[in-house]
Parts: sequence; C-alpha cells; structure tokens
Amino acid sequence: MVHNPEKTYWHHEKPDSKQEIITITLWPYRSLGSRGYLYFMMGFIGLIFILSLLFYSLGAWPVIGFLGIETSLVWLVFRMNYNAGRNFEQISITPEATAVEKIGWRGDKHHFNIPSPWIKASCIKGEGRSDKLILKYHSEQLEIGSFLPSKEKSSLADALNESFERMRGAA
Repeated sequence: MVHNPEKTYWHHEKPDSKQEIITITLWPYRSLGSRGYLYFMMGFIGLIFILSLLFYSLGAWPVIGFLGIETSLVWLVFRMNYNAGRNFEQISITPEATAVEKIGWRGDKHHFNIPSPWIKASCIKGEGRSDKLILKYHSEQLEIGSFLPSKEKSSLADALNESFERMRGAA
C-alpha cells in the first residue's frame, strides 16, 4: 500500500525482498513551498518599501528603522519554520523488531529499537491540545509524529497496527 504524499504526511514502502520490511517515513507538512516563500517575501518587502517611502515623505523617517526590524523578524520566523520542516521520522518494521529513527533539522539522530510482538500504536485524544500518536510496548511508550495533524495521526495508527499484525503473522 503506497500512500500519495500529496494527500498524507507519511509514506509507506515495501521493498521486494525475501524478508519483508515495511518502512514508513513521517515528515511535517509545509503549505508554502520555496517559490511561494520567495514571492511572499518579495511582496512583503515591496509593501514595506512603499510604506517606508510614505513615512519618509511625511517626515516620520524614524519609523523606517522599525519597518526594517519587522521585515527581519518575519524573515527569521519563516526561517525557523522551514528549519523545523526538515525534521522527519522513519519507522522500519520487521517480524522481529521495529526501529524508529527520529532525525532533527540539525541532523541529530535518536534511534529506538522495539520488539515487534509487543508493540501497538494508539492515538490519544488531547484535551485542548493536539492528539498524540503513541507506540506502546511493555510498560513503555514512545511518541511519534508529533508534527503531524490530528486527522493523520489516527489513520497512521491504524496503518501501523495493520503492519504490526501483518508482521506478527509473518514471523
């Protein structure tokens, strides 16, 4: 089962090999691509430039410095958002174990190895907060896909549980 990345925020691959390995990759959704960002910033800077000329012609030239600071803050916030968009998680499921690798935007990696017979995915509804997608095994739990929207977490939990059941049957 391969999901269309344009409709979901996760992707499932099954390689054609003797031992089946199910790999699911999770990544954050970004609605504004690099071209859209360029157009947005060009429009925003153009608007700030026109406002700067207006304030200068009115004799309120000190406002121009604040408009420059505002432009810098908008650029900084978008840069931080795009950096967070480079986070991703990869889940590899085999009959023996499930490997979860979380990779941050700076390249820092966190690796978790969980025995597959004891694992179950569940979506915990948050009160006033975003839902949590949890992998439960023994008495421990691991949150995955914290950057995914709530509507995707429940369908991903179902797909993960289906994959875990399939692997238990293959063992």
